[in-house]
Amino acid sequence: MLRHAAVLALVVGTVSLATQQQSHAYVSLEVGCLALNIYHEARGESHDGQVAVAAVTLNRMQSASYPDTVCGVVWQPHQFSWTRQRVRHTRRDPLAWASVLAVAERAYAAPWQLPLKRATHFHAREVRPYWASSLRLVDEIGNHLFYAS
Repeated sequence: MLRHAAVLALVVGTVSLATQQQSHAYVSLEVGCLALNIYHEARGESHDGQVAVAAVTLNRMQSASYPDTVCGVVWQPHQFSWTRQRVRHTRRDPLAWASVLAVAERAYAAPWQLPLKRATHFHAREVRPYWASSLRLVDEIGNHLFYAS
């Protein structure tokens, strides 16, 4: 009986470790997708601007209109212009990447602390998307305008 208990404990511990590793890998993937979006949409923006882009990305997960994962939101067709470009995975600025990765990690770990609680859209000042007039402008940060429905 003791031997069976020891084997069971070993198996449960192994499963628990495997589950933890899978969970860590999932979080790492989600944070990576968030960081890619911040990098390509706002790497030249202030810290506040980068956090706002992270907030919009994470806010979309709470809406039935969008996928319920960060990667699903980022890669949903026709949502972020950089995802339609061939160079979408290229990170040419290692310092900017390190900075946005830190923003993404903090945002993913504590989304309740992010600003713009209801914002689900943003665009650069120089563009005028068709949807902007149907949403409520909630903030302007750096080169971006942020909207809520």
